[in-house]
Amino acid sequence: MNQPLAHLAAHARIWIFQSDRFLNAQECEEINKIMHEFMPNWASHGNDLYGGFALEKELFLVVGVDESKSPASGCSIDSLTRVVKDLGAKLNINFFNRLAIAYENAQGKIEIVSMADFKRLLTENTLDQNTIVFNNLVNTRAEFDTKWRTSVQNSWHSNLLQLV
Repeated sequence: MNQPLAHLAAHARIWIFQSDRFLNAQECEEINKIMHEFMPNWASHGNDLYGGFALEKELFLVVGVDESKSPASGCSIDSLTRVVKDLGAKLNINFFNRLAIAYENAQGKIEIVSMADFKRLLTENTLDQNTIVFNNLVNTRAEFDTKWRTSVQNSWHSNLLQLV
């Protein structure tokens, strides 16, 4: 069953796919169309998955599933990954560059930089432990709601502070 992400239970499992660039309106429309087609047919060992998705900040595709209703299997996760990879190929977007970091600059605008550039900005004190980042490693809808947009010091990004 397909639900908006916000309607999923707090314990619902989350996957966040960050684009390597901001999506335009046409790309957002295409992603929404394909995900609306995919989600109602997403299944695990023949059992429909109770899931939802959202496009956030024209940069992030967030997909969730309530595993208390039906757990996601390796095959169902693979099918989600395949759909996202196909979307990327169709729209010339990389949703799997784990070395790209999204953060908010001093004006509150989201920037995307490589991990090397992020470290450099920390070294130069352009960014610091209070810089707002997007922690794409959150695992549940509750964590997404409360810990996804957070400061460097409260995310895995804090590991990078030790390197500078």
